[in-house]
Amino acid sequence: MNFFFLIILLLTPADRLASKDQNPKLSIGSGIYNFLEHGSEPFNSSSIGYNVELFSGRKYFNFLKPFIGFLGTTESAYYGYFGLSSDLYFSKCKCVVLTPSLAVGTYSDGDDIRLGHTIEFRSGGDITYRFRNNVRVGLGIFHISNAGLGYKNPGSEQIIFKYQIPLRR
Repeated sequence: MNFFFLIILLLTPADRLASKDQNPKLSIGSGIYNFLEHGSEPFNSSSIGYNVELFSGRKYFNFLKPFIGFLGTTESAYYGYFGLSSDLYFSKCKCVVLTPSLAVGTYSDGDDIRLGHTIEFRSGGDITYRFRNNVRVGLGIFHISNAGLGYKNPGSEQIIFKYQIPLRR
């Protein structure tokens, strides 16, 4: 998935990365955590996930934006993370936005899937519709994995419905 993220950025024309939407954003969402039901019994079921993220308005290297986030589940799993994302704009109105992201953070299993390590990596992205007031609504699909750091590495996937609001106008 990390390789896929890099290829998308390298093959994206520069005009897809340009937009006047440079405000920091607050993203809130909820969805299904571990929807592919990885893991071993009794920790291989899905649960409800809730998500809060804060995206910086500042760009590095003219396209990378840092962000921090928190994911929690109804089964007491928690994941705090930070990473980099990039907004790729599509259509004439630049209202369809693909936001691939990579992050690293600390995971606590709770009663949810055992991911095998405290340090976990998150890759994936959002596809959102951006309204004229820069509010975005869409879906995020992500994979969390320890990249082989732990005694096991089942991974977990999430699909999150997101609502993002600009913090400045």
